[in-house]
Amino acid sequence: MQQLHGLSKLALLNTAGYAKCVIPLDKSSSICAPNNTGKSSVINALQFPLINDLRLTEWDGHDLEETRKFYFNSDQSYILLEADLPHGKVVIGVAGLGKIAGFAHQFFCYNGTLNLDDFTDNKRIVKYTRLFNHLKDKGFNPIELKAQELNSLLIGGATPFDGDINLRMIPLNNVSDAATYKEIFRRMLNLHKLGASDVKRFMMRVFERHMSNAHVDFYEVWQRAFDKVNRARRELNALETMQEPIAALESMLEHQSALKGKLGAYAPKIDLALAEFDTFYEDQHATLAEQLEEITQEKEEFEQKQRLYVQQSRDIERKLTELAAWFNDFDALHGEFELTNSATLQSDLKALKQEYEALSHSLKSAEGQSLHTLDFRIKETQKQIKSLKLQLKNLEYNLFTRMREDLSLKEVEEISRILNPDLLSFATSNGGEINIDDEDAFGAFLTELSQAVRGGELVVPGATISLKKLPVVQMQSGADKAQLSEQLASLERSLDDLKAQREVAADVAGKQAERDALYEQLMAQEAALKRFEQYQVMQRSCDAQQALQESLNGEQEEVDAHLSEVQQNAAGIADRRAIINSKKEALERQKARLQQVKSERLDHTLDFISGKVTPYLIDITFDLDALADTIHGFNKDCQELRNFDINVRNTYLHIYNAGITKFDNESDELSKYQKLISAYHNLDNEREAVNRQARVALTDVAATIKGLRQDLNRLTSEMRLFNQGISEHQISNLKGFKIEVVPRKMLVQSIDTILATSDLYEQGDSLDLLAEQHVHESEVDEAKDQLIKLASDKAGLTLSDLFDIRFEVVNRAGDTEYFDKIDSAGSNGTRITIKLLCGMLFIRHLLSDKEKSQYRVPLYIDEAADIDPQNQQAIIETALSFGFVPIFASVKPQISCDYIVPIRTLGDGKQNWVDEKDWIRVENEELVS
Repeated sequence: MQQLHGLSKLALLNTAGYAKCVIPLDKSSSICAPNNTGKSSVINALQFPLINDLRLTEWDGHDLEETRKFYFNSDQSYILLEADLPHGKVVIGVAGLGKIAGFAHQFFCYNGTLNLDDFTDNKRIVKYTRLFNHLKDKGFNPIELKAQELNSLLIGGATPFDGDINLRMIPLNNVSDAATYKEIFRRMLNLHKLGASDVKRFMMRVFERHMSNAHVDFYEVWQRAFDKVNRARRELNALETMQEPIAALESMLEHQSALKGKLGAYAPKIDLALAEFDTFYEDQHATLAEQLEEITQEKEEFEQKQRLYVQQSRDIERKLTELAAWFNDFDALHGEFELTNSATLQSDLKALKQEYEALSHSLKSAEGQSLHTLDFRIKETQKQIKSLKLQLKNLEYNLFTRMREDLSLKEVEEISRILNPDLLSFATSNGGEINIDDEDAFGAFLTELSQAVRGGELVVPGATISLKKLPVVQMQSGADKAQLSEQLASLERSLDDLKAQREVAADVAGKQAERDALYEQLMAQEAALKRFEQYQVMQRSCDAQQALQESLNGEQEEVDAHLSEVQQNAAGIADRRAIINSKKEALERQKARLQQVKSERLDHTLDFISGKVTPYLIDITFDLDALADTIHGFNKDCQELRNFDINVRNTYLHIYNAGITKFDNESDELSKYQKLISAYHNLDNEREAVNRQARVALTDVAATIKGLRQDLNRLTSEMRLFNQGISEHQISNLKGFKIEVVPRKMLVQSIDTILATSDLYEQGDSLDLLAEQHVHESEVDEAKDQLIKLASDKAGLTLSDLFDIRFEVVNRAGDTEYFDKIDSAGSNGTRITIKLLCGMLFIRHLLSDKEKSQYRVPLYIDEAADIDPQNQQAIIETALSFGFVPIFASVKPQISCDYIVPIRTLGDGKQNWVDEKDWIRVENEELVS
């Protein structure tokens, strides 16, 4: 057997739960260990160096973050491959960068043999940061690669390192197939997940270079092709149903043309008439203004006279009013003072004033004095009055006089001390004025008092009385009579004052009211006295005032006569002025009316020239008095023309909304309307044009989907050649194997119907529903609906939608079976065989014909124990014949393989270990037995 080049060894260091793992890739091998030990982790590690684009990898349901952490938890984690290539051995490595780098990894390679001792130093794994220096010390020249650079080196693409190293081991026909190769290779590492849908997808990817890769949104294609046709049909139907509105539109356009001609003739004439009216208005306005000026001057003269007479009349009337008021005042004063005189009024005023002053004095004196105090003072005053009256009565014959006859004045005064009434108020206590030694003797001696008074002391038996502090009693003599009378009169006046004060104190509020009343009477009396003086003055001028009144009445009559005459003349002026103002107002109203109708003119906004215009041949004349009415009628015609424009547009819009839109892109309105009316008069021609458009549209649709149908034919042809190539090889335990392309009948027939009908139309057939060949259209509609439904469900049609695949399997007994799904095939061995064949054949088809038999590719078969040894041996032989090296994984070793690779555990099962020393070489004799 020819020696194959390619991968020869896979090694893991400190990664994926392995302290160390080395497995052969150049011979079939059986990796054996209990379940969940990490068999799949070893094979999946191949995805890092060989697929190297993590977007295309698959990790048994784990995400990329978990996967990177699992394989590259440390910067001492390595995945290493050894490849035996035509020019020698090479090593491809993937190194972990550790947690600090986010569990990223780095690719590298070098020429040489893989020896794991090269990655250790003193039995410790070398960190990647020191690895290159370490390898260089051992004589290697490592190269750091990016993922894209490694990919290019593997498939033979151009890189900056082509002169340093050659890693080409995947000899593709075309480097652009690298992504397809990686996707198929990934599935071969997970054969248990490979299904019919994957096979169909791989088939499309492998042969896509021979296909157009068309993606047809049939609904969009049909709608785009038949959009104009459907629109034209809708417009034709609308044209047939809108015949009455189109006829109305034609009539309106005729009326509009005639109205344009009339208004176009009137507009310049109206402008001339308006200019003529402006001249007429200015002349009339000036004449009326001059007449008004003359009347105004005449009116002002009369008004000036009127103002003079009115002012004179008012002055006379004011003076007469003042005189009437004067006579009224005089009559009132005469009635008041006719029976009195000035002396009487003065006497009454004086009496009131005295009474008021006396009451005011009493009120002032009574302030702050109680009734008890006043009563006491009244009694004291009465005593004094009584004493003075007694003295005055006995002034000539009293005791004092008699005692003076016998005693000196000094002696009489000493004796009089004991008669002082204050004597009785002297104290009789110790230290007082009176010291009583013997009460009895004092009482007996009182009778002898007059004889015992000497030297200011009264000496009586048993007592001594000091009289020095007592005043001497003043006694009056006959010479003091006038003085006594005066004192008596003064005391009587004081007594009257005290009584008045006592009366006031008893009723203060009443007396104050009485005083206020007296004050008012006093003021009234003073006012009466002044009015009396005024009466005397008026009485003296009464005759002169009567003469003045008579004179003013005469003047009043004269002024009133002049004023009446002036007012009559002014009324005539007002009438003439009113007539002129009326004419002026009529002229202004006429002008305002013209201004109003002029402002309502619409002709400047209308177009009387463009489009169709019917000339107006009637002569036009104007009456200035009726000019406003003429312009008003002109404006109504303009409004009617505008309404015609609106009605025409609305009618056209109604027709447009009914579905006739193809004339809307015309350059001007008239062309649009004329073409619409022309189409209305030529319906047969419109129908024929729609039929021609339909034939062209169907041809366009057919041209679009024809590529899909051709792709299906090409794929069928390619798969026929592909299956012929399969038959040239021994296929495991099968006699024959094919992958058949099964067209989806309904879909393909629908496409064929449209293509066949299009061919007929190109040969001259008609799509008219009334033609004899109308049966084609119903078939086309049915095919169209079918394609639109399928295309809508799948968001467009592709080649993949046109067919399914089927697997034809011929066993050794010659029995043929067909399977739509791989997993529905009979035995597990048959299923594995079909999956392997599909993967190997597609990868082989991607490889260069000259080199595909020179390189080997590893493939992975899990749960290999489920395949009997005979089928295992057949699978191995088939794989090797196609250039693939199978790697079995199972709990128990499979002796069909060249090597048995058991997985050991270290450190209480925490880490796995596989060394080359652990490999068990299976001899052929053992296999035969």
